[in-house]
Amino acid sequence: MKKIVKTYDYTDKAGKLLYQNCRFDPKDFRQRRPDGNGGFIWDLDSVTRTLYRLPELLESSLQDFVFITEGERDSDALHDLHLVATTSGSSSSWKPEFAKHFKGRLVCVTPDNDPSGQRYAEAVANSLYGIAAEVRLLALPGLGEGEDISNWLDNGGTASELLQLVDQTKSFKPTTTARETIVWERNSEYIPTPILIRLEDVEPQKVEWLWDNRIPLGKLSMLVGDPGLGKSFLTLYIAAQVTTGRPWADDPFKQPIQKGSVIILSAEDDVSDTIVPRLKDHEADLTRIRAIQGITYDDPKCEGSCHFNVTKHLSALEQAIAETPETRLVVIDPLTAYMGKTDSHKNAEVRGVLAPLSALAATHQLAVVGVSHLTKNQGTKAIYRTLGSLAFTAAARAVWVVSKDRDNPNRRLLTPAKANLSIDPGGLAFSIIDGVVAFEPDRIEMTTDEALCSETDDGIGALEEAKNFLKECLKDEPTPSVEVFKQAKENRISERTLNRAKKALDVKSYKEKDTWLMKLETVPF
Repeated sequence: MKKIVKTYDYTDKAGKLLYQNCRFDPKDFRQRRPDGNGGFIWDLDSVTRTLYRLPELLESSLQDFVFITEGERDSDALHDLHLVATTSGSSSSWKPEFAKHFKGRLVCVTPDNDPSGQRYAEAVANSLYGIAAEVRLLALPGLGEGEDISNWLDNGGTASELLQLVDQTKSFKPTTTARETIVWERNSEYIPTPILIRLEDVEPQKVEWLWDNRIPLGKLSMLVGDPGLGKSFLTLYIAAQVTTGRPWADDPFKQPIQKGSVIILSAEDDVSDTIVPRLKDHEADLTRIRAIQGITYDDPKCEGSCHFNVTKHLSALEQAIAETPETRLVVIDPLTAYMGKTDSHKNAEVRGVLAPLSALAATHQLAVVGVSHLTKNQGTKAIYRTLGSLAFTAAARAVWVVSKDRDNPNRRLLTPAKANLSIDPGGLAFSIIDGVVAFEPDRIEMTTDEALCSETDDGIGALEEAKNFLKECLKDEPTPSVEVFKQAKENRISERTLNRAKKALDVKSYKEKDTWLMKLETVPF
């Protein structure tokens, strides 16, 4: 039974409690917020994130160095030495809007001695560059792998030695371009300041790959295709190669790849009777694979578990990554099944979901592969045929399409619809033989548009696509007709086809005050 052993209060600048980060034994962390009745709710929905010990930070002198640590325990340890210290929490919790609190200040960022700690420190330093008066990124001597400033202090480090090390540390200069735009509060108290990076100071970095020239690390990729063509088989093939270090099928030199672990979210296939048998058929190392089955809360009021939701539970995914050593791949199959109430046809809503997911991939330098279906809009360029908003393909750095070979119904084609970071990757062909993905040795030169052009549209496919669009658009509440037609146009659904779909689904149109609305009485299944 887990029990709370420490709580860390996050307050606004006036000291009002906004939320707590709770440490459990066995080691675990959960966040909760006041419910207004003396109790707590175990989620942070709608709560504005802030910095730990914010009032003390704001009251401190501009002449004092402010230490930014990766966790609350480190901040408390520095506070006990009468130093100014704060943190945003975990290694992926920094937000650009926090930078406003450090304007004109002297800042020292103290990373944990591991890759995620280093990435966190660099993200913070990049965010503060040009806003703080000076930023220093301190590498403490003598730290072992995974150790932090608390370990350094436990081993005899003192405040005076720490300040001496800070004095000896050079000012930080960015080595990578900040990937997020700082969002400033619209308050006259804050004056927007441009973050300028001199390109002469930027050190070029090479793209790192999970699958060379096909699936990049630190990015979101998409795998799309019609149902039943083997997309899920393909993700399990990729998982098997990653966990065993076997060479990729298209590598002419058959060089082993770096081994890693895999996290799978699958809404359509059962773990025991489908996923595990298929992974065994592919001779995967099952000790390196975890499947997220849902989310549970350490709260007596919350019984059972709930479905994983990308919009609410990324912190749980990060915990899974932290508890799964050497994670290099996260598979989400299909991606839309884990987006909650997000309207997959609205660009803004989809971007709001995928941006944090892409940031997570970058923070942990792993590949996220989202699986999706194709629309039925034959004749449209492949890049526009991922089901839902164009934001899916816009956010992904690589989009791979699985299609059927028109001359061989058992042969599948894997072709690039988008490959921003690749150099002429070309396509591949594969078959599924006795439950195992078997690639052909030679690449294929066919484009994705050519691979899909054999499809014919008798009007039925387009109608089904329009019906699915209306079900999604009207699933929660009546929607203004003008908005429905606008979204349909953005998704390349003609007005004629949309009207046919309305009739097929018996969608009601009615006027309320001065606005025409559409309403779906029941959603057919």
